[in-house]
Amino acid sequence: MSKYNNEFVKGVLRTQGTRFVNEDGQEIILHGYGLANWENVEGFMIGGAPTPVDVFKFWLFPGPGKDHNPERWTCRRTVSQVIRELCGSKYLETFWDRWEENHLQEADIKLMADLGYNCARIVLNANALLYEEPGINFNEKGFGRLANVIDWCEKYKLYVILDMHGVVGGNNGATGDSLFCEYPSVFLDAESKERQIILWEEIVRRFGSRWIIAGYDLINEPVSSPVQHEYIHLLTEYYDECIERIRKIDTEHIFFLEGAKYARDMRIFDKEFDPEYHKWAISIHLYGASPEIKDLYPWLLLCQERNVPLWLGECGAGEDADAIFYDICAHYGVAYTPWAYKTALGKHGPHGGKPGSVGHPLPQDWNKIIDYLMTGPRPSYEESQRIMDEYIELTKLEHCVINYDHARTSARKPNITLAGVGYDMWTEDGSRYYGNWEMGNYLCFRLEDRTKLVWATDKTKPYPKFTWYEDKAELRYSPLHDLALELAAGEYANYTVREVEDNCKVAVEGVGEGKADILCNGVKAGEITLAAGCILQPVWSEEVTIPAGAEVVVKVAVTEGTLTIKNVRFQY
Repeated sequence: MSKYNNEFVKGVLRTQGTRFVNEDGQEIILHGYGLANWENVEGFMIGGAPTPVDVFKFWLFPGPGKDHNPERWTCRRTVSQVIRELCGSKYLETFWDRWEENHLQEADIKLMADLGYNCARIVLNANALLYEEPGINFNEKGFGRLANVIDWCEKYKLYVILDMHGVVGGNNGATGDSLFCEYPSVFLDAESKERQIILWEEIVRRFGSRWIIAGYDLINEPVSSPVQHEYIHLLTEYYDECIERIRKIDTEHIFFLEGAKYARDMRIFDKEFDPEYHKWAISIHLYGASPEIKDLYPWLLLCQERNVPLWLGECGAGEDADAIFYDICAHYGVAYTPWAYKTALGKHGPHGGKPGSVGHPLPQDWNKIIDYLMTGPRPSYEESQRIMDEYIELTKLEHCVINYDHARTSARKPNITLAGVGYDMWTEDGSRYYGNWEMGNYLCFRLEDRTKLVWATDKTKPYPKFTWYEDKAELRYSPLHDLALELAAGEYANYTVREVEDNCKVAVEGVGEGKADILCNGVKAGEITLAAGCILQPVWSEEVTIPAGAEVVVKVAVTEGTLTIKNVRFQY
């Protein structure tokens, strides 16, 4: 049994202090993916046109007008308008039904379970479930597709977090929103707010009795654009009203609450949001985190103060960093769902040629759509419909490229290579790991560990800056690649891998004049030596075989001399 896969997906999920537990009280480390682009498309992830503004302004807008988000092909609302222009209103009537039926199917949910995940953040758009017209008229086809996804998640044992990414009227003005304009209509006009809460009540009435549902992410990245920050206080009012009304229907499930400013601002979490039941968690979005405790510290401290768990609702920093960072998260019971499961491939997708998790190809003539979105001619109705028909077909999993490396690496399963400086931060008995080094390191990485991390790159060392004499070019540094771990006789470092299914070979890359024992879960498995040399030209040691196991802790314990470790490889 493992708290890292879906073996512990059992019964209604609960919070127990700062941890998530199943109905038997067993801790489970929630990890899965955000299922973006199903009901709630984001243009830059589905083959959007290049934006003329830089990438940071693409996410953080200074206000309406200048440097505003590209107005075409950005969200469900604007994509609908483009489809209407290209293919006609009649085509649009069935476009989203066909898109949703193909983009997320049972095969996708099965794949997530096969990859070892145990939860899914189901990304919703209010416009896919509640028609934008007078009165309350629900889209029964949309609700039917949502019911199917929940059924599949129960079948394959993935806890479901229902995420209202695009709310009625919009709330943040970014690409994932259902915005009317730059301002948060869901807070500013009574009708939008009421319709959104009515939608939540309907979702809870229909699905609140399902044990597979972990809980409700009530609103995504609220009040984020700088022009909206004066409305942050309205977010608390929205949460209070939502929770009060939902609790009249469902007293079992967890509320996942996001702060303002792209789910990074903590100011609203100064109170108990669910006073009668205390079933809630804080959700943050944390991209590019360094694999060390300090990048989690503010939120870990807050969660301890409120006695609630932490969920990284969106995250990701690259496979090598994720493998180390997510292990730190797991130690503290922090859940994580990287963003995003299925996106477009190619130069018009978010990751270029390689998918983050699953990538679907774009139609052969997609450049004609891109040209139209920019400054080019409009393809004919017939040609546009052909291209869009092809697009809808290509979103099926059978046409996609699957990045198996990402799932394996982030879960720390062989075949995997861990950076030497990515050692375990805790010993086998759970106590904190410390070294004896007192002078820090050039990149101030994991200073609290007191380990000796030496310079292991030909980049210029980052000496303290002098304002009157600086190079214009700023070098980018990566602790995992630019540093190495130096261990003297009597010192050691641990590296954990999981779900080792067969005998596995371990090797250490580095330099030094010494020897080290390789221990596997406390039992000596062999020893290694490394040759003297320059850390810029490290060599691999002999391979040592370790046995299969659900969780394998490999200790590199130096017995003679000094070894400088660049990487540790686990390979079948």
